[in-house]
Amino acid sequence: MIVLYLAPQVRWQRWGEGRLIASAAGWPVADPAVPLVLAVPGEDVALHWIDLPDLAPAQAAAAARLALADRLAEADPHIAVAPGSGPRAVAVVSRTVMAGWLAELARNGLNASRIIPDPLLLPAPSAGWAVAREGMRVVARSMAAAFAAEADLAAALIGTDAVAEVALAPPMPDALDLLVGDFATVTRWQAPAGLWRRWALLAATIAGLWLAGDVAALLRARAAASAADAETLALARPLLAPGGIGGADDGTAALAGLAAVAQQRGADGGLATLAAPVVQALAARPGAGLGSLSYTPAGGLVAGVAGGPAEAQALASALAPSGLTVSVGATRATADASITDVRLSK
Repeated sequence: MIVLYLAPQVRWQRWGEGRLIASAAGWPVADPAVPLVLAVPGEDVALHWIDLPDLAPAQAAAAARLALADRLAEADPHIAVAPGSGPRAVAVVSRTVMAGWLAELARNGLNASRIIPDPLLLPAPSAGWAVAREGMRVVARSMAAAFAAEADLAAALIGTDAVAEVALAPPMPDALDLLVGDFATVTRWQAPAGLWRRWALLAATIAGLWLAGDVAALLRARAAASAADAETLALARPLLAPGGIGGADDGTAALAGLAAVAQQRGADGGLATLAAPVVQALAARPGAGLGSLSYTPAGGLVAGVAGGPAEAQALASALAPSGLTVSVGATRATADASITDVRLSK
């Protein structure tokens, strides 16, 4: 990693495999492959130790805010809590100061993976104080306190306690990080576990209903009347065979295959336009059941929803933002459930 210090002057160190590889004054050259840790001046951060249970970061920050209510210098400071449980470090810093550090990094073409107050880069001593001296500046840490100050003030705060001279070091993995809450690093969204499997099962269900119901009959009828539909049928067969779309593990690939077949049906592209919103709406409603499916270019797509009129109306409401015309039809009884038709058209 690269550790970038802002005090007493801007300088950086590059560490690898537990040893110092390089160091220099000024700003480092941006290297996206190497994490950058910004060590900010302890003079600008108030550090407290509070006994807190193991909570989620937002809950821990809220609990710390309540505990420190009578000691906060401003109404809405940025608060970060070290991970873990029991007595742990809590950092309080002005939001304006935080924004200034991030803006300064951006001006120099840099992004921080973590921001840590420099007193927390000292090892926590078992007794007394660990101290690093940088000219007239002193960075100090004990088991339950940490600060950075001028030498005279530091001496007054430490008093007669034992002092061990140490050096600032790269942070531990569990060190308090100021990049939380409103200042948290934005990460790429990842699908929840099982989402793609659900989409694959839904796509396979539609494909199965397509073969077993009215859509399969429509394909056969139109294939006999149109050369274009004959090509569509030839394209659909391998996808709907065992190991094709019906057996796909990847939901995205299954839906893409289904849409590709539908788009080959003719100039109207109706089935492709109508089927995708139904799949998406059903994916968002794991309790919804699909009892039947039919399609005609003139009449549109009709999805038979199991579970009664309320479930059908909920599906229709979910489909409304798609821009399609959606209507809920009559409910009919079947051998083991009731089916309500939801009709979609352009």
